[in-house]
Amino acid sequence: MITITTGLENFLTRPRSELAGKRIGLLCNPASVNRQFLHARDLIQQKFPGQLAALFSPQHGFFAEKQDNMVESADFMDNDLKIPVFSLYGKTRIPTPEMLDPIDVLIVDLIDVGTRVYTFTSTLSYCLAAVAALKKQVVVLDRPNPVGGIQVEGNCLIPALRSFVGRYEIPMRHGLTMGEYAAFINETYAIGCDLNIIPMIGWRRRMYFHDTGLPWVTPSPNLPTPA
Repeated sequence: MITITTGLENFLTRPRSELAGKRIGLLCNPASVNRQFLHARDLIQQKFPGQLAALFSPQHGFFAEKQDNMVESADFMDNDLKIPVFSLYGKTRIPTPEMLDPIDVLIVDLIDVGTRVYTFTSTLSYCLAAVAALKKQVVVLDRPNPVGGIQVEGNCLIPALRSFVGRYEIPMRHGLTMGEYAAFINETYAIGCDLNIIPMIGWRRRMYFHDTGLPWVTPSPNLPTPA
């Protein structure tokens, strides 16, 4: 079996000087791990001690424990790091200037599941726009599309029906990784974010998740397996 290197794992091998002196925010959930199941929060804190200034969570919460679709999450404090954890599926879906004030760069480490209605891509798009407005930077740590990057299926979204479960005119099965999605909307819809995508190593478009050699960690309650 081929084993790929995720964007997170690739990022952790890069020089620390790339983010020297920058205050870091991290958008993540329980699936934001390396192959040893070590979490991005801990790995980034270890590599950049004292620079992690805020955490952000998508739908289903920081611990991915919110089962029902409309159950929102509250902000809270990370008691170990003494930094805020801001919910982007709570009182707001869009990161506010106050949420982004503590950071200079927002790192995003989320896995998408390859469908337009999965809301992590919507959260990513709101982050790109909010960060761009403040002239800060987003770094996306790329991860595989679990259902491959070749087959594209379904109708494209009708613009009049845009919502949090579909913000852009892409097919239902879009064939993009999280990094590719970020690059696509940033350019196509002229978001203008200072965007840096840390690529995977070894991923091929024909791969389904079981071909990657990576462990599957549930990104939301109803996805216990990738297939």
